[in-house]
Amino acid sequence: MKRLAIIAGILCGISIHSLAQKTLKLDYCTKVPTAIKNCGALYTQDTMALQKKKYLLLTDFQNLGLITIAGKQIKLLLTEAKTIDTTNISTYTGGGYTVILSSITISQTGDRDTEQGTLQVTNATQSITLKIHGESGCDESTQEGN
Repeated sequence: MKRLAIIAGILCGISIHSLAQKTLKLDYCTKVPTAIKNCGALYTQDTMALQKKKYLLLTDFQNLGLITIAGKQIKLLLTEAKTIDTTNISTYTGGGYTVILSSITISQTGDRDTEQGTLQVTNATQSITLKIHGESGCDESTQEGN
């Protein structure tokens, strides 16, 4: 009986410790760097946040990604990009985080694509997966040579 009480106490301590850990949470980014504003992709949780220009992930079409956690903007570098059927999967790493963006294009209007999918963010101890919506494209009037 004493052993059972000790085991229960240990398990209870583990549960309390797990609850004490903070949950990984992304902050919105509202300022888009010029490198991404001219040509890139902007992702958020829903279309309303997209209209309000509140983004969770910003990417360029080369190798840069940006997320914001606890008010700090984290620069990510693209480490892998692949397409499986119609799903684009991009993996970014930086600042102790790994970000996996899986998205499909659901519509195209001119030079803009509308996308949806998932965004998974992990660090050494935490992970979060969110459904996302996004827009990608280039503003040709701001490109070099125009």
